[in-house]
Amino acid sequence: MRTKVAVATAALLLAVTACGSGDDDADQTAETTAPAAEESAAPESPTPPAPDLEGLPDVVAEVDGTEVTLEEFTQVYEGQLQQAFMQSQMTGEEVDQEALKQRTAEGLVDTELLLAEAEAREIAPTQEEIDAAAEEIAASSGLGSADELFTALEEQGLGREEAVAQIEEQTVLEQLFADEAGEFTPSEEDARELYDSAAEQGGAEGELPAFEEVRPQIEAQLAQEHESEAVQALLEQLRGDADISYHL
Repeated sequence: MRTKVAVATAALLLAVTACGSGDDDADQTAETTAPAAEESAAPESPTPPAPDLEGLPDVVAEVDGTEVTLEEFTQVYEGQLQQAFMQSQMTGEEVDQEALKQRTAEGLVDTELLLAEAEAREIAPTQEEIDAAAEEIAASSGLGSADELFTALEEQGLGREEAVAQIEEQTVLEQLFADEAGEFTPSEEDARELYDSAAEQGGAEGELPAFEEVRPQIEAQLAQEHESEAVQALLEQLRGDADISYHL
């Protein structure tokens, strides 16, 4: 059974951003602020809620005969709960664990459907593409190499083999998305429409850089929107054709 953890890859890998070059600064800050801490203890940080998994069965969902186990679900749900809690600190809204559990299960089912579709299309990234993806994640996390990335992840409790498997699945999904979206070149009319809309929302057009300066970013945004729409349409089709059941 393939691991159905691709939807959690980004969340798990984001943990390494705290392991970058800022450690020395953090140590220096701790030394500097130590005397003040002795005089007046800092307020305690809010405590994330414990995962509410009581009563869940060993199989939380099934899709076309493939089971999403409680173990797989828990691994992903704990990360999703952490993210939801951090977001709740900004919005002031409490985390709705029932809704979050449903979204997590649906995300795992969607991932299974997409990975199955990628397999049907014989999409398989090369080792070079997987290595490049690892290097890109490392760079975006402020790390110097993929080896540093894997070391940081191991310190977070994620072994190298599992990390590579997750990066491979993420690369498979990205290639599937690109395949589904196909060749796409935004029209100048659409690009200018988005530019003008941004100008209207942000004030006078003169406050924005010239259109030609930001055209590459605008076209990239339009291409991303096109891909997202294509993938959403694919998912709706896959869900409609699949036999899916949830046991939450």
